[in-house]
Amino acid sequence: MSSPRQKPGPSPTPGVEVLEKDSETAWGLFQALQEQQLRTDDSTGTGNAFLEAEARPAAGEVTLDDLLTEVRRNNRVCPQPSVWKKLYDYLPNKTADLPAVPTTVQEWNTTPPLQKRAHLRQHIEWAAAQGVLKQVHKALSALPETKWHHMG
Repeated sequence: MSSPRQKPGPSPTPGVEVLEKDSETAWGLFQALQEQQLRTDDSTGTGNAFLEAEARPAAGEVTLDDLLTEVRRNNRVCPQPSVWKKLYDYLPNKTADLPAVPTTVQEWNTTPPLQKRAHLRQHIEWAAAQGVLKQVHKALSALPETKWHHMG
């Protein structure tokens, strides 16, 4: 019976020797390297710290994530139909790709909550793309809980 052939592995990198004396030593070296990298990033304005600063919104600016977090608060699904319809009517440049609000009682009752939530998300993403996210955020954030449809 022959033994399975093993494929030769990659040759070791010349001049690099890896030696782990114990886990505590390895962990300490890792942490020291990580801290050194963070100091380098912060002092030179490059690397992760720079990218994170660039990605942060300006003070008072609303992000898509801010609004999506707000509309899911307290297990919300979407605004009640009459309020949601007003929001939908406010959205500029609507196309056939943007789903409409379920407006009839039958449409409302037969549309599952997760589908309603997905449609609201599409409306919010549309608002962001059309440059009216801040206005939509202001309107939805001001709604009392009674004007929201909730899960369950």
